[in-house]
Amino acid sequence: MIAPLPEIDEKKTKMNARKILSQYRKWERIAGKAAIDIKSPLLSDMPRTLGVSINKAEEGLLERVHAENERDAILRALASLSWRSRKILAMTYCEPEKASVYEISLELHFSEVHVKRLRHIALLEFAEAYKHGQCLVYKK
Repeated sequence: MIAPLPEIDEKKTKMNARKILSQYRKWERIAGKAAIDIKSPLLSDMPRTLGVSINKAEEGLLERVHAENERDAILRALASLSWRSRKILAMTYCEPEKASVYEISLELHFSEVHVKRLRHIALLEFAEAYKHGQCLVYKK
C-alpha cells in the first residue's frame, strides 16, 4: 500500500517563503554591482598573513555569483506561478518599492481581504516551486 503524502505545515512554509522572498532585493543589489569593482592584486615584499586575503576581488566575485544564483532561483520559481500569484508576490517582495495590500487591491481590482487570501495561496505555491520544494515544511 502507498503511504499518504505528508501534510504541509502551512504557517512555517509561508514563513520560509517570506524569508526567501524578502532577500530578493538584497540579491538584486549585489548581483547588479558593476564588474569594475574588481581590483588587481597588490604586490608587496611583505609576507602574507595566514587567513587574511590581500585581494578581495575573488571574494567579491563569489558573492556576486551567489547573489545571481539566488536571485535567479527566486525568479524561476515566480515564473512557474500563475499570473495572479506572480503579480502579488512580485509587487510585495521584488519591486523596488514594496506595495501595500491596498495598492495591490487597486491594481488587481480585488478587495484587500481577497488579496490577503490570494497572497496566502501564492506563498504556498512559491514554496513548492522554489528549488523543487526546498522551503516546504511538513508536519510530523
